[in-house]
Amino acid sequence: MTGSDPMPEHASGRPGYTPVFSDAVRTAVYVLGLLASVVGLGFMCFGRPGIGGFISTAAGAVTAGFGVAYNPVRLAGK
Repeated sequence: MTGSDPMPEHASGRPGYTPVFSDAVRTAVYVLGLLASVVGLGFMCFGRPGIGGFISTAAGAVTAGFGVAYNPVRLAGK
């Protein structure tokens, strides 16, 4: 965000920030992460809690990584 403008720079349409992953890739990862979290919850409740915890934690970590991944070198306009 810049100054009093509440819109984040990457969403403003101004050049300078280029996300590493496209919107389609991030959306696919978010959906797969959501499904993996539900599967992990199922394992935790109805089967093997250790395996379910691992699946849920890994799904959250991977999904979060795709959501915040950026490369400062790609900030060409800065």
